[in-house]
Amino acid sequence: MSFPVVSPAVVKELSERLKPQTPGDFCDIVISSAAVEYAPKLNNSEVVRILMEEKDTLAYNMSNLPDDQSEELTAQSQRILQMYPITQYYWQMRMLFMCILQNRNINFEKRFLLLNYAVKTVQGMIDNNQPVHIPRFIEDFTSANMDYERVLEYFKEVRPNPAYSLADGISLLKSLNKPNAAYKDVLNSIYKSLGVSGPETLKMTDMKKYLTMRKAYSEFAAGEKSHYIENVIISYVWTFSLPMLSPQFNFWEHFVFFCSLYNAIKVMITCYASDGDDEAFIKAICSFDEALRSTGGKLMRNVIYAARNSGQNNNGDMAILTLS
Repeated sequence: MSFPVVSPAVVKELSERLKPQTPGDFCDIVISSAAVEYAPKLNNSEVVRILMEEKDTLAYNMSNLPDDQSEELTAQSQRILQMYPITQYYWQMRMLFMCILQNRNINFEKRFLLLNYAVKTVQGMIDNNQPVHIPRFIEDFTSANMDYERVLEYFKEVRPNPAYSLADGISLLKSLNKPNAAYKDVLNSIYKSLGVSGPETLKMTDMKKYLTMRKAYSEFAAGEKSHYIENVIISYVWTFSLPMLSPQFNFWEHFVFFCSLYNAIKVMITCYASDGDDEAFIKAICSFDEALRSTGGKLMRNVIYAARNSGQNNNGDMAILTLS
């Protein structure tokens, strides 16, 4: 049985522009339980530029490895499935993320609320030993007839908490412990924008000024360059094999990490590049991604455990984080 390979359509253009020796020079090649997945590396400025140029929703291509190269990967996939039966829904969950995050009929920030509801519902089905209902739920939730306004009503009582979002975002941004020179410059510019000397003085932030910047980010994320943010976030869905890079964590815990990652990027762009300057956006994303890679894959685990220990990992907390 052949094993699938999935890659974004922009890989072809990247190969033509960069002329790499191997795809690994500009792509992460992640072997998940479902496929070999190619995710362009966002520490490469040309990758980010191409994502910024792509105004349509990102398209992905699927091919298959030859049978003689698939045998071990298929066996590995079967072993994962036996250990973690829930991985049989991995691909359907990925499609859920893709359908919702690329639904341009909904404000980008509200798409996270829809995912919040959907992933929490799926996790509830799993916790109640009713995973058989997952495929039908996802099919209905991503259908053209789905009433998303009704779903968003569940969050109408949620009130933004900018101080919480800012503190959480800065915490993740400063936790990348081997920052490159460009990222150090981005961080220092963020602190300067906030009127503080560093994360230890964050409580001294002029929140009125921050809210003005946050409003500019919302306009940026909803304007003609909204695909900048969308395409970066979609790329991280694939980089981290969401919603199940690490099967020891459940679907919801992966979503908690995803919300924290998005919030950190949101805070970074808010304080550094929300005026729509393309070069500033490229510098921020590339340097952040380079610093992110220095964590050696530990960031997801650290974020999930921190959210668990603080008790700030429920759907209300995630709604506040993404709305603030």
